Amino acid sequence: MGNQFNIDEDLYTAMHKCTRCGQCSYGGEEAEFVSLCPMYIKGKFFTYSAGGIMQMARALYEGKIGFSESVRDLLYLCTTCGACEVNCGVIESQIDLFTLLKKELLQNGITLQEPHQMVVENILSKKTPYAGRLPARDEWLAKEKRGKIASQAEIFYFVGCVSSYRETEIAGAFVSILDKLGIPFSASGEEWCCGAPLYFCGHEDKVHDLVTHNVDLIEKSGASTVVLTCPTCSMIFKKYYPQWMKRELPFEVLHATEFMERLQQKGTLKLDTMHAEKTVTYHDPCHLGRGQDIYEAPREILNRIKGIEFKDLTRSRENSFCCGGGGLVPIGFPDFSLDLARERASEMKSMGAELLLSACPACKENLKIAAQKLKLRTKVLDIAELVN
Repeated sequence: MGNQFNIDEDLYTAMHKCTRCGQCSYGGEEAEFVSLCPMYIKGKFFTYSAGGIMQMARALYEGKIGFSESVRDLLYLCTTCGACEVNCGVIESQIDLFTLLKKELLQNGITLQEPHQMVVENILSKKTPYAGRLPARDEWLAKEKRGKIASQAEIFYFVGCVSSYRETEIAGAFVSILDKLGIPFSASGEEWCCGAPLYFCGHEDKVHDLVTHNVDLIEKSGASTVVLTCPTCSMIFKKYYPQWMKRELPFEVLHATEFMERLQQKGTLKLDTMHAEKTVTYHDPCHLGRGQDIYEAPREILNRIKGIEFKDLTRSRENSFCCGGGGLVPIGFPDFSLDLARERASEMKSMGAELLLSACPACKENLKIAAQKLKLRTKVLDIAELVN
């Protein structure tokens, strides 16, 4: 059974490095040692952790167990939050290693769960993960703003699937900010899914057309900077597009919070003239914080708005707790995803916050559902909506 595993050298090294210490599931200073791994919180024993998956990989390699649906389901409980990556002292890039295992599952005849397979099929046919009859990708754009989108501009706004179809208020708010500041920008209803869901399903082999299309679309706009309100998209653009295209991107990639903070530093966006008498707290999106090391820009924005009382969470920055919205978990394990969102929303509410803020459309969507289920009176917003 051992020869069924076409193992990657990095994965081979990693699975032999794991010391089973359990540090991957926790984080924080010694005085505030907190649980972080969503899988471990659910399963409550070592198998449900990054270290457990490393041991499982070793057992697969040594032929002690076979590839199975049980192995698949364990892997897909991972929200790709990356808490293990910042807290493990000996292994790096656990999420990429788990994705290699998902690829091996497919190559050994273990099919995806039906909801995940549907996502793959939708992306290949509709260029978005969403099923059913969909509106035009840019239908969110108010008619009065449509004419202000330039065909050629230095700035290209890549909206992403969630903000195009689900959390359209975020896209509308960001475009409104650009419009108010008189910043010419380009955007397109012809953008395709960034490819993240395909990659996280082990289908890296299917991302090429999406990547090529999106890069060509942006290049034709003449943009030197691409701005994204979705941190999963911006992480994929920054980290994986150069790998997949085998060349550097011909434009700069910024998340919207980075872009707005840059505008603030230049004096273009005058945050100190804004006023909001609100107590707020901020949820660090996993793919923005741990995925791109962006922690300060969102906080700089919030701290410059007059009247804002900002309260940081105990589980914040590199030790932020996942809202449950990543890694296709809401699709495959919706109850588990919502449990995580409830825990995070409750934690945010305990800070006495009137506004629960994030900088990710998927986080906003999941936290908003949780807040409704918990009957919280607090509003859940994206930072772009607050600034607008």
